[in-house]
Amino acid sequence: MKIVQVIPYFCFGGAETMCENLTYALKKLGHSVTVVCLLPERTPISERMERAGVRVRYLDKKLGLDLSMIQKLTKLFREEKPDVVHTHLNVLKYTAPAAKLAGVPRCVHTIHNVADKEAEGRVSGMISGFAFRKGWSIPVALSPLVHQSVMDYYGLKAEQIPTVFNGVPLNRCIPRETYALGDKAVLVHVGRFNEQKNHSGLLEAFRLLQQQISNAELWLLGDGELREQMEEYALRLGIRDRVRFLGSQENVYPYLHDADVFVLPSRYEGMPMTVIEAMGTGLPIVASNVGGIPDMVKDGESGLLTTGAPEDVARCCAALLSDEKLRQRLGRRARAESERFSAEEMARSYCRVYES
Repeated sequence: MKIVQVIPYFCFGGAETMCENLTYALKKLGHSVTVVCLLPERTPISERMERAGVRVRYLDKKLGLDLSMIQKLTKLFREEKPDVVHTHLNVLKYTAPAAKLAGVPRCVHTIHNVADKEAEGRVSGMISGFAFRKGWSIPVALSPLVHQSVMDYYGLKAEQIPTVFNGVPLNRCIPRETYALGDKAVLVHVGRFNEQKNHSGLLEAFRLLQQQISNAELWLLGDGELREQMEEYALRLGIRDRVRFLGSQENVYPYLHDADVFVLPSRYEGMPMTVIEAMGTGLPIVASNVGGIPDMVKDGESGLLTTGAPEDVARCCAALLSDEKLRQRLGRRARAESERFSAEEMARSYCRVYES
């Protein structure tokens, strides 16, 4: 098959990482894949894809609503003649009419979060809902909870919404060899600095944790609009010297391997790629019981699920850092469970959606 994936921009994020992983896995299965970025800027992810032999086409979308994208995408689709257009994030208002005008036979849209959050506003949600109900694009959910949210938000039937779990190239994970603590007890978080990821709650939880485990250290990987604010907040909490703001990292796997616990106290989620990467590493996980996370992590078996409240997060982190056998049991089970979320299985599942 010839597949065109469309995404706004390749910043470091879950949807962008999923798109990259899916592209490699589809190519490995023998399919032709072109990736289209609406914005013109190259990023470390898009440049990495180009080095790997992926054809990436950049459009010159202006900030805000840019209806010229419909005409440009229509022309691009007519040139590429894809069997499938696969879209991500807030591009449907451009790609759905363009694909229809260009006569693209199949369109698929991955919903990366619970539906009302993914829609990013009433108008965008109305456009997406119209495209789904008219059959211009097939919505794909990442988890059973996301599937239900799509049914509720767009008024669709269950059979109209396939579910495909996210996947990562598990061979890139660096498995844990030991669960003994070193001089520092390291918590690691990977995620964009925005309201969804709840960095403020995480910093409050870490302050509480330090009262019990004085050698604890928190590593924060990622960038975003709230990073500077969170650095100031860590200073006000008196924990700045124990929190490392490491920025966006092209390769997160060494950081995951060198940490002791992965923590993700998000306010809402779809199916976070970072949890799969932590599972593939064999890290014990503390995460909020939201979105698709309970479908990935079983409480008390492959991780500890929390309400996301600082006291609850601190309690779970303290339990793990105080018990090597618990870290080992949960980490090894997470590693075994990660096989359900391989990039290869994700690609095979999407091919079944493309062909249906």
